[in-house]
This record gives sequence, structure tokens and C-alpha cells, in this order.
Amino acid sequence: MLILFFGILLTAILVGVPIGFSIVISAMLFLILDGFPAPGIVIQRMVSGVDSFPLLALPMFILAGNLMAYGTTDRLMRLANALLGHVRGGLAMSAVAAATFFSSISGSGAATCAAVGSIVQPEMAKKGYSKGFAASVVAGAGSLGIVIPPSLPMVIFGVSASVSIGDLFLAGILPGLVTALLLLIYCSFMSRRRGFASTEPRPTSGELVGIIRDSILPMLMPVIILGGILLGVFTPTESAVVAVAYAFILSTVVYRALKPRDLFGVLLSSAKGSAVVLFVIAASSPFSWVMAMERIPQALSNMILAIAPNHFVVLLFLVAFILFLGTFMETIAIIVIMTPIFMTLVNTIGMDPIHFGVVLMLGLAIGGATPPLSVNLFVTARIAGITIEQSFPYILQVVLVMILALAITVALPFLSTWPL
Repeated sequence: MLILFFGILLTAILVGVPIGFSIVISAMLFLILDGFPAPGIVIQRMVSGVDSFPLLALPMFILAGNLMAYGTTDRLMRLANALLGHVRGGLAMSAVAAATFFSSISGSGAATCAAVGSIVQPEMAKKGYSKGFAASVVAGAGSLGIVIPPSLPMVIFGVSASVSIGDLFLAGILPGLVTALLLLIYCSFMSRRRGFASTEPRPTSGELVGIIRDSILPMLMPVIILGGILLGVFTPTESAVVAVAYAFILSTVVYRALKPRDLFGVLLSSAKGSAVVLFVIAASSPFSWVMAMERIPQALSNMILAIAPNHFVVLLFLVAFILFLGTFMETIAIIVIMTPIFMTLVNTIGMDPIHFGVVLMLGLAIGGATPPLSVNLFVTARIAGITIEQSFPYILQVVLVMILALAITVALPFLSTWPL
């Protein structure tokens, strides 16, 4: 029955059925073929699957990210360039810093790569940087919004695994910053080695103060969200509403970059993005219910534990499997489908679920930059006017740097568990 269940899902995905519908179809067909008397329960489970207060944060964070795109990207880029642009390889490092911070605001790797890449990649090409190198570093840094709060996938994982979303937000900070730091070191090293070293004039103290002053309001959003959660002012779900209000005020009143005629487009885009994510989550509810009913997570867990000689090998298997899935499956789909199986193994080996959540996020972030799926790389390659193949070997180097950060996160649990 296990082979039948996942066989239906894999077949639907391979023939091109959208992932949300593939999940629903696999659950429905399995129940019918298994002789279940009331397969219509799938619809009931879908409705109950999104009847969740924490999930209200999803459309709010998506809307906040879309609003922050107005007037924020160029300010963050100027700040990063002012701080790093004067050092050797500084423009590449500025791209990493800006993409890292903006991805944490937008919550979307593809949106970050489009926003930051469209500004910095043409400038990097003018300064003599390889287009493949520029596309690769922006794609890698742009994926870190999954790890650094506020993170939409963290909300979904928190709901699926029944762990604290606030704790996940705090736990992702240090691993995300460690990954960004390693990418900065990589940019500096490669710029010196390949001669991508054109520098920008060092800003005067007055110019630097002005740039920081102009950028401080966008940088306050994560501070407000995390500070409010830590102080108990609002819950993670309520923080998403605060983020929307703050982003709306910045984009319309402070920066006046969002015009009334653009507001409908922002709302429509946010509604479409929210609908896609929530449908996948709704579809995962009957899927998870069928897995629980058939005891599939326990069966897979027992199978893996019977093969693996110890818990360390199980952990290595989990990490390798996450990296493998990330190369060809979408992030949200991996979380909603695999979390019940992952958590069974995690609980068995005694791993902290918050620590695992951060490991999962970082592994999926690496998948967002790894071909063949590599949505972020497709975006940055299109901006650069190159093919995916022309980003080699740089994208492989970026992925290896991020895998090193993942290894550090796995080996040093306190980077994730310090808030607990």
C-alpha cells in the first residue's frame, strides 16, 4: 500500500499535474482503491486543514512583502554598497547583503532575486564581474529568506509539526547570518581570484549617515516583529498584521512609492500567491490523514532505523534527503508532504524539533539555488541574459558554501536552540 500511495502522487507530478491537485488526487484515489466507504472526507479534511489561526499569518506576510518592495529595495542596496562597496569585491558582497536582508522582508526568494538582481546584476556586469557569478551569488543569498525571520515556510512547518513559530523565528537568525557571512567571504575570495575587484568610492561620513538614516525604517521591520513577539505584545500571527500596517505606511505615506493605482495590483498579486500556498496546505491535510491512518510515517521510520546503524547516520540521511528533494520539488510541497515522516524520525533520534526546523529550512534554501529546479537561479539567469548552464561552476560553488553553513548548523545545535 505504501508503494501505491506514493506511486499515485509521483505519477501525477511527473505527468505535469500541479502539486496541490496531485496531493488531493493521490489521497482520493488511494481511499477509493483501498475501499474506503466515504472518500468525500477528503474535502472535509481540506477545509479543516486551513481552519487554523496561525495560518492567517501567511497571506499577511505575503502582502507585507509585496508592499515593502515599493521604496525599500533601492535603499537597502545603497546601504549595502556604502558599507561594502569600497572593499575589493565589494559590489558582489553588497549584492549578498542586500539580497539577504530583502529576502527576510519579502519572504520570497524569487521576488528577492528579481528585485535585487535587476538593480545589482547589470551594475556588476559593467564593473567586469562574470554574469554567471553575479547570477549565482544573488540566487544563493536570495534564498535565505526561508531561514531568516519572518519566514513563510517556517510558519507552515510550525503548524505542520506543532512547534512554536516564535521559537522558529528566533532560531533561524544565527544560522541565516552564518550562511550570509560565508557567502560574503566567498565573494571576497572569488573576486580577488578572478579579478572581479572593481571598487566603489568610500562614502564620506556625512553620506554614510544619510544613507543609514534613509534605510533605517525598512530595517526596523524584523526588529518590530521579533521584538513584539519576544515581549509578548503580539503573537506571531498578529505580528503579520503589524507588518502589513507598517509596510503600508512606509510605501504610501513615508516613501510615497506605492500609488493608489498600483494598490489593486499588489492586493491581487498577494491574493493569488496566498491562494496557491493555502491550497497546497489544504490538500496536505487529507494526505497527512491518510498517511497517519495507514501508519506510513512509522513504517518508513522503522525501515530507515533498521538500515541505519545509529542516530547520527539517520541525521545524515535526513539532511541528504532534504537536499535531494530540494533540487526538484517546491519548498512548500516538501514541508507539507514530508513533515509527518520527518518528525517521526526526529522524535525517534531525540533531536530538538526547533533545531531540525532550522536545518530543514536551510536545506530547502540550498535547494532553491540548486539546479535543476532552482527557481531563484532561473530568475537571476534571465536578468543576466544567460542560460542556467552558463552559471556553472559558480552556482555549484555557492551551493557548496551553503552546504558548509548547513553542516555547521547541524554540528552546532546551540546556534538554533539558544532562544529556548
